[in-house]
Amino acid sequence: MSHFRYVDDIFFTSNDSLESIGQMLDEANQFHPNIKLVRQIGRSVSFLDVFIQNSNGALKTPVYHKEAAEPYVVPFRSDHPDHVFRNTVDTAITRAVRYSTALSQFEEEIRQMKLMFLYNGYPPRHIDRQLNTLFSKYLAKNSILPMLNTSDNFGYLRHQLLTTTSYDQVTRKSTTNQNHEKKHAKSASTTYRQQRINNRKTSHHSSKA
Repeated sequence: MSHFRYVDDIFFTSNDSLESIGQMLDEANQFHPNIKLVRQIGRSVSFLDVFIQNSNGALKTPVYHKEAAEPYVVPFRSDHPDHVFRNTVDTAITRAVRYSTALSQFEEEIRQMKLMFLYNGYPPRHIDRQLNTLFSKYLAKNSILPMLNTSDNFGYLRHQLLTTTSYDQVTRKSTTNQNHEKKHAKSASTTYRQQRINNRKTSHHSSKA
């Protein structure tokens, strides 16, 4: 059994029978009177903003669209700085790449994404520019039409985005640790110098006495 958890949302896969899984969840519901588990069991389930499908033992994931949250985003004509609109498009593109396990799923998500942004007043050239900016950062220019044209290119792009996020997190943590160590070393050095000054003062007073 494999499981993943985010706050109070839990996703797990199992080869056990539906009967044994149901029994396990029923027992879990008896743990506390104020905690009740709402279950969703099937070969296709949604988990947060990912739709997970079991295809002959392989898990495939397109983006899950929540009806209450879409197709509304920050309107392009709203009074916000330009970087807000760029970041809004970049976030949607990055999510489409990371959550789609196949090129066809990604292309469908991009089509829906473009319709959503057009509905909210975003110019087509603004959307395409952000697509090209992201793609050109990781792929050769001849692979951009501006859409990805092969599954290999998409797989490479997806891998780069997933590993880059992890690398950036590790880099930031390493930088924070280094800064903390430098600050600690500086503090220890200052304390040592102050101690030497105090010792000299004590020695001076002793000799005078």
